[in-house]
Amino acid sequence: MAFEISGVDVKSGLDFCEGDMDTYKRVLRSYVEDITEALTEMRNVSENNLGDYAVSVHGVKSTSEAVGAEETRKTAKQLELMAKSGDLAGVLAQNKAFIKHLENLVNNIKNSLEKYGG
Repeated sequence: MAFEISGVDVKSGLDFCEGDMDTYKRVLRSYVEDITEALTEMRNVSENNLGDYAVSVHGVKSTSEAVGAEETRKTAKQLELMAKSGDLAGVLAQNKAFIKHLENLVNNIKNSLEKYGG
């Protein structure tokens, strides 16, 4: 049975880990922890902490690439650019949907790791 995660290109993530499934599973577990921490920062975005938000979403962008979550990476990049440019309205317009997306992705990864022994 092939290892699958909804919202993740597992082949791309495995390639990033030089084909080592055990390493990839460790990266996925670390990703879940990192995203969970980032979500705390992202939930309370305001004009006062837009810079911190940019840092958090930058981390999401970088780590999403490592696991093969390309659509997540693309959205995080857009949000990072908006935050860095001071576009709070743009960030707020997309933030709730992105948070929901991240919560679903984290659950998908956790479920797949359980299913496939990770």
